Amino acid sequence: MSRESTSAGFAYAAAIPVAVSLALVSLGGLLLPDAYAREQPAWTAQAVGQDWFDLVVAAPWIAWCGLRARSGSGRWRILLAGGYAYAVYEMLIYAFAVHFNALFLLYCATLGLAGYALAAIAIDLSAHTITVERRRARQAGAFLVLVGVAFGAMWLAEDLPAALRGEPAASLAETGLLTNPVHVIDYAFVLPAHVIAGVLLWRQRRAGALFGAVVLAFGVLMAASIGGMMLVIRLSGDPAPVAVIAAMFAVAAATATLLVRLRVPSDMLRA
Repeated sequence: MSRESTSAGFAYAAAIPVAVSLALVSLGGLLLPDAYAREQPAWTAQAVGQDWFDLVVAAPWIAWCGLRARSGSGRWRILLAGGYAYAVYEMLIYAFAVHFNALFLLYCATLGLAGYALAAIAIDLSAHTITVERRRARQAGAFLVLVGVAFGAMWLAEDLPAALRGEPAASLAETGLLTNPVHVIDYAFVLPAHVIAGVLLWRQRRAGALFGAVVLAFGVLMAASIGGMMLVIRLSGDPAPVAVIAAMFAVAAATATLLVRLRVPSDMLRA
């Protein structure tokens, strides 16, 4: 059995376990009274909003994409890869930025399973290539770079002055965290991935189309999750700007549109 077929088999087989684990994390956060008992109110509100989104959207996304990817469809494999990347992102936050609770081992298990599944599907996708029409590739590439730069600028506007003053950023006082895990993951991995994928797409490099498509799939879930989380917060009676909620759903819609416009074929060519 080849390395690619082994990795693909694991990537598809892991979809249901990852989805179930993610759903259990969400249900635990929503139903267990002690899950966020030691968190600040602002961080608890975000966690509950995230739990609802993961239960209703993210877990079904991963499960459904995993089932459809078994047919060998390139489109569903890319959506599955984006779902795994999203699950890794979320579980890093839960594992490192939520106080130890009864769900801790489940956080770790879900993080590990999603991480290995992401690595497996990356190996599978690396053996394939797709071709994207130049104009569509450049549109998607420019958008990815714009998103990476825009969010980087927003995070730096908060973190850089605080770092120069030698004081924690104001948002940390609200959440009670030592550092902002979202900013850490974005600075280190997510925002560079957007820029790199965008540049590769713009230049129409062989790896650019697949990498860019996966980043776009991840971006759809991530932007929608922020909007969904804030919507839940607002519906719960806590403050959440309507303009920001609308903006995040607009980013999710734009990302999804560009992903569709890449026209990823069902049957990808071997590299």
